[in-house]
Amino acid sequence: MQNIRVKVCGITSVYDARMVCSFPIHAIGLNFVKRSKRRISYRTAKEIIDKLCPMVEPILIFENEKISEVIYACELLGINTIQLHGIEPVSYCSDLKRYNKRLKIIKAFPTKEASITQLNAYRRFCDCFLLDSYDRNNQMGGTGKPSDWTIAQEIVSKSRSPIILAGGLTPDNLSNALKRVKPFGVDLNSGVESKIGKKDKSMMEKLFGEIG
Repeated sequence: MQNIRVKVCGITSVYDARMVCSFPIHAIGLNFVKRSKRRISYRTAKEIIDKLCPMVEPILIFENEKISEVIYACELLGINTIQLHGIEPVSYCSDLKRYNKRLKIIKAFPTKEASITQLNAYRRFCDCFLLDSYDRNNQMGGTGKPSDWTIAQEIVSKSRSPIILAGGLTPDNLSNALKRVKPFGVDLNSGVESKIGKKDKSMMEKLFGEIG
């Protein structure tokens, strides 16, 4: 587990941020996706960031958002790492990098539709990729459904960029996912929640107990 980076996504309160940061995680995700049930305001995000452990990186999450709004949010909150969860084209990522060369971009793709060719098309402008799952309503992220680990394993084995595995990761399956896929990092969300938007300490304890 020492070499695996852990991100906990969908943090909605200062309390949850402090709780998850009591575990050896590396980043949290702050959700600004309009249709997400875990979406927070900029005011709440600032409260969380101001109280965040300095060793844990906040990442801002967007889906098909206007570039001007993404830039505004980054400047307002003083954050330079974002995650794009929509169908943003390569040109969108290029434009963001042109505006802010320090910006780090994590581009998410639905695992079942992803390919190494697709990821390589974005590689010049994206620092990292995230493989997630879709639900029956074509919603990506926070669905509780596991990704296709066979596809993820193949992409990880061929990729020259870091790959984060997401999608239905829980205390019961994370260890197997790590052994099989061998990703750079993992993204936890619904698998460590007692209800949508509320992270559960006992589930976090169980998860880290399982993977060491």
